[in-house]
Amino acid sequence: MPDETSHEAAQPPTVLDRLIAAGIDRARALAYLEASAVSVDGERVSDPDLPAPPPARLTIQAG
Repeated sequence: MPDETSHEAAQPPTVLDRLIAAGIDRARALAYLEASAVSVDGERVSDPDLPAPPPARLTIQAG
């Protein structure tokens, strides 16, 4: 039986993880976040480390 304490629990993907997985390069994703142009389920966010596991909906506001 494996020792469960030796493995860290899987962390949910962050906003930054999800943006990168969508094909947005890291620098651009961070710029969007810094500009508060990213929303998670309708709430604007700027924290790249905010957990955003699916089915959370991420959107980027242009402009």
